[in-house]
Amino acid sequence: MSADKTQTDLGTLDISKPNAARIYDYLLGGSHNFEADRKGAEQINSAAPWIAKGMRLQRACLQDIAHELTTVRGFDVVIDFASGLPTQDHIHAMAKPGTLVLYSDRDPTVVEFAREILKGNPDTYVFSADARYPNELLSNPEVQALLKGRRAVAFVLWGVAIFLTDAELKQTMKTLYELAGPGSTLAFSASAADVDSNDPAIMESVRLYERFGTKIYPRSLGQIQELIEPWRPDASGFVSLLKWHGLETSVMTPQDLRSMGSAGGGYGAYLIK
Repeated sequence: MSADKTQTDLGTLDISKPNAARIYDYLLGGSHNFEADRKGAEQINSAAPWIAKGMRLQRACLQDIAHELTTVRGFDVVIDFASGLPTQDHIHAMAKPGTLVLYSDRDPTVVEFAREILKGNPDTYVFSADARYPNELLSNPEVQALLKGRRAVAFVLWGVAIFLTDAELKQTMKTLYELAGPGSTLAFSASAADVDSNDPAIMESVRLYERFGTKIYPRSLGQIQELIEPWRPDASGFVSLLKWHGLETSVMTPQDLRSMGSAGGGYGAYLIK
């Protein structure tokens, strides 16, 4: 086996190039990553150290969501789009026992690795699907068999919108709305920019994402609210990620807040049909 390959029960993974999901895992403090991922993460830390704080905040909010959707709101099915690697207390670890958790990702390497990670976890599955085309996942016969006709479910589209074009986001939201049964809820977050786009740290972070093959699309909160229609936020509306998790702004340096924005990198909401 070459140094840039690793063998799993499901096949051979190419670890010679950094992978966004494994970089995320590393920045969260996880161990499901390789040398190329760690080097990529350190490039990010060097150029824009606030990104790692933003990622940890996103994951903390996601853990709150898992509890809220399953224990508080009583959903027994959670369907997560563009999940990445299910490490570091992802949804299945924080959801009420017995909850059916369906993860998905369009990267076949991530899906393969995620299935390895989740071995032995009951009621938790990973599927290959693109968040831009929700029907790809929801029409999968295996998914249909697991749902057993249930349509009032909890969807999660968290930290994904910034990677979708306006047209892709609008179509994704419309399709999900049409597929969701009455009573469904969608936990949604989006980066709403109140930052200086000419800030060198911002410009460098955009270049880094593009270097790793990912383009980002920051938007204003007003633009986001237009693109999510016909979904509508519940009574709490859109909440800044800093307030969502109750994180004191003192944790962030002034430069962090200049780079991340006063909301801590964006806003989240529970959207209802």
